[in-house]
Amino acid sequence: SGINAEYRKQWYQRRVRVSQNCAAAVAPKKLQAALKRATAPVDPACDRSRNLMVFGLPEAADEEDSATQHRVKKVFSKLDCDPAVTSSTRVGKKTETRPRPIKVTLERREDLLLLLKKAKLLRQAEGFRTVYLSPDLSREEREESTRVYQTLKRLRRDNPGRRYWVREGSIMCDV
Repeated sequence: SGINAEYRKQWYQRRVRVSQNCAAAVAPKKLQAALKRATAPVDPACDRSRNLMVFGLPEAADEEDSATQHRVKKVFSKLDCDPAVTSSTRVGKKTETRPRPIKVTLERREDLLLLLKKAKLLRQAEGFRTVYLSPDLSREEREESTRVYQTLKRLRRDNPGRRYWVREGSIMCDV
């Protein structure tokens, strides 16, 4: 049943991607490329549905994976959650200016959704005000999200009397 539900979810996501990509595609080559991207099989190693990104968590100079896991557990305890973590590791190049994000893989997607719902509570937690949780997105998804939120900012600036929000990647407005 869980496998069947996961297959249906992937099929629906592909269908949505095809419709989004086809709506944006004008030239036949763009349409073919969009269709190829949208119908590409999902590699389990690349499955992001159970991945969580943790931003803003301080990094020690010689931090090991066990210390990273301990820091992630502290964040989860502030949210009164104890999900089963498969792995957690820092990603990206190390810099002196800001800490690298942490990619956390959870055993269950339901735990990920619960953590994302409770993530706003970190803003009131002492010592965790600069920590943000986000789903693990591909480069294309991040670019699309950036475009949507830039449009949202512009709409809010140009129409201060109206209320706008984002739901499932689309901008909604109260009429």
